[in-house]
Amino acid sequence: MPKAKDVRKKPAHTKAVIKSVSKTKKTPVKEVKKSSDSREELSAVTFLKVWLDGWKKTFVLRGRSSRFELWCFLFLNSIISVTIGLKCCYIMSSRFLISAAERGFDIETIDSYIFWAEIIFYLALVIPLFPLGSLLIRRMHDIGKLAWQDCLEPAFMGMVVVWVLFLTLCYLDETDYVYTSLLLATCFVTTLYATAYYILRFLIMTMFYVGNEGQNRYGASKFNTPECEDKALTLSAFYFLFIATVLTLTTVAALI
Repeated sequence: MPKAKDVRKKPAHTKAVIKSVSKTKKTPVKEVKKSSDSREELSAVTFLKVWLDGWKKTFVLRGRSSRFELWCFLFLNSIISVTIGLKCCYIMSSRFLISAAERGFDIETIDSYIFWAEIIFYLALVIPLFPLGSLLIRRMHDIGKLAWQDCLEPAFMGMVVVWVLFLTLCYLDETDYVYTSLLLATCFVTTLYATAYYILRFLIMTMFYVGNEGQNRYGASKFNTPECEDKALTLSAFYFLFIATVLTLTTVAALI
């Protein structure tokens, strides 16, 4: 009888073993599916979506932004700004005046075209600075630093220089002209170099420093994976090549 009981229990035991084995076999498949889904999500984040997110967060100074988001915004925005700028420059050029005169446009119409071209040109240059500024501040948060620390130091130096210049202007009648000119030149050069130093330091940190992995005091990381970092480097290379090409073509066109 005990042997018969053992024989009867074997099928239930084998079924449990088969179920456990099947569960262990299914778990790696689920992990593979999750990894493939994450890759699909990463590839689905297009340049347009990241660019629109940059515009939506124009007045958002909290949180973090990765290098991938920064270079996506810069690259797409540079293409759009350069396209608008070239069109506006053509309207403000003499070639447009000649073509408009040949087509029989009135002077008022030509003036209105030039007026709106100037407005659109300056708007295309100034308006993107607002989302770019907030994006750079969030980029500093991604590194783990406070952006205002890099702004307060040059501001303090500028206040000192302004105070020295004010004292110089107050005692201008009592000092020699050569001494005053040398002092003003020294203050100007010092302020210029200090401002350039802090601006370059800020831009290099925001554009090329790698963000903190995981979560820091400003929030969780986003788009900080190795694939996103590689894409950010690629976008930065394309951005500088595009700017260099535009500057070269503009210089050649001006010389011709």
